Amino acid sequence: MARLITLSRAARLVGVKRTTLQKQIQAGELSTFEGQLDLSELLRVYPHTKIEDSTMIERADRMIERALSRVVRDQENLPDAEVLATRIAHLSHELGTANYRVRRYDIFLLQLQDYLRKFATAAAAPTHADINALRDWLDDGLTKLHASSDAEGELFATDMLLRVMAAQVHLEPSAHEFFVQGNDSLLDSGLRAGLALDYGCSDGSCGRCMAKLKSGIVKLVRKPRYRLSEHERAQGYTLMCCHTAVTDVVLEVAEAPQPGHIEPQRLLARVGSVERVADDIAVLSLRPAEGARLRFLAGQSVRLSSDGQSAEYAIASCPCDEHQLEFHIRMRGDDAFAQKLFTALGLNQQVEIEGPHGDFTLDMQSLHQVIFVAWDTGFAPIKSLLEHAMALDAAENLHLFWVHTQDDVPYLHNRCRAWADALENFHYTHLRAESHIYHGDSDAHEILATVLAAIAEPHFDVAAFDIYIAAPAPILEQSRRYFTARGVPAAQLHMLDIPA
Repeated sequence: MARLITLSRAARLVGVKRTTLQKQIQAGELSTFEGQLDLSELLRVYPHTKIEDSTMIERADRMIERALSRVVRDQENLPDAEVLATRIAHLSHELGTANYRVRRYDIFLLQLQDYLRKFATAAAAPTHADINALRDWLDDGLTKLHASSDAEGELFATDMLLRVMAAQVHLEPSAHEFFVQGNDSLLDSGLRAGLALDYGCSDGSCGRCMAKLKSGIVKLVRKPRYRLSEHERAQGYTLMCCHTAVTDVVLEVAEAPQPGHIEPQRLLARVGSVERVADDIAVLSLRPAEGARLRFLAGQSVRLSSDGQSAEYAIASCPCDEHQLEFHIRMRGDDAFAQKLFTALGLNQQVEIEGPHGDFTLDMQSLHQVIFVAWDTGFAPIKSLLEHAMALDAAENLHLFWVHTQDDVPYLHNRCRAWADALENFHYTHLRAESHIYHGDSDAHEILATVLAAIAEPHFDVAAFDIYIAAPAPILEQSRRYFTARGVPAAQLHMLDIPA
């Protein structure tokens, strides 16, 4: 009797990327049943998977504390969060182990039924040797059932604990998945996972985040002002911004994975911070007004305006953190907004945001490894793409090459180093180039060829990668010719023109 789990849960259990499992399925290393994996099949490929109870209890502590802290404060008779988390962890593990053994007993009884059926249909009566053989078979089977060290049983129990800690949401028809922890709304959890869900107000006023509940149980966490019709309720529709998942759920929901699916927006924000990260570069952080959220895809840009000064800038933050919008702005003589930022734009001052614009976005269907190439402040849209890819667990490996023409290291070098230290699948290289590389003369072409070779050569087959480049136009054109000559298909080259 197979124990099936989703690819997302399987990836969490064995500690690999979901895309890694997808590639192993495509290569025939793993087999699936209706898109799900059998635990025994998973352990066959990952035999050294070990799940420590103490680790799971610590994880339970953190999750339960976040999920129940507000409830526990108001309920004097409940145990504190740490005690409750530990009890749930132990009970979940015991229940998972018991359920697994019940399944094993079911299989064992079916096998015993077949054994006895053969006796009943045999021409001759069972002999003493037949009875002894049956007894030995029973003893051996029961010994295996009671074995204390069973890796598959441990994996089963751990999966049950994870189900208690975080409900899984499966979206149709996209097959995207994400997890909901605590009392987070379905909408917030989906956006935090990097998914382009359709929504408007996010507070229960407009009804645009309506989804059809196909299976599972949801719970109201915010009273909506938008009223579903009788027909909509009868069809199982719910508002994602006002409900959380009690159990694993399946939702039929509209997504907006393409730039054309997102309507233009205009909203107000206030300056949260302005950090000078270089003599001529500032990182601007904007906080949208209360209740406002900017819908955008990673890699897109918006127009910022303040006191009549406006300019277009790439968004440097991830769509999963739309409450805090980040921009990397270089001081330029022809950019009045930048001049205002460096001289007169202070905390809490109001800025108007209009957008989003552009189609320099992630290919959500691709399973290729990814190379990101940023030239100077071209890091802003690349950073947005990177953080989005990390949130989506979108690629097995992410490679960042940051080409800079000022200083010994790029302006956010330490942040990239921290990513590289924390993430096994993220690789970071910075390349210094002279500023006259933008001039387009023969020396510049030679320097650029050297830089492009340094990007391509570390990879055995660069044609197997998706490549995203944010650079000035002359750099893009030579890069296109270079990577095309190396066999990279045009569909895998994504380029964004930025000011030199």
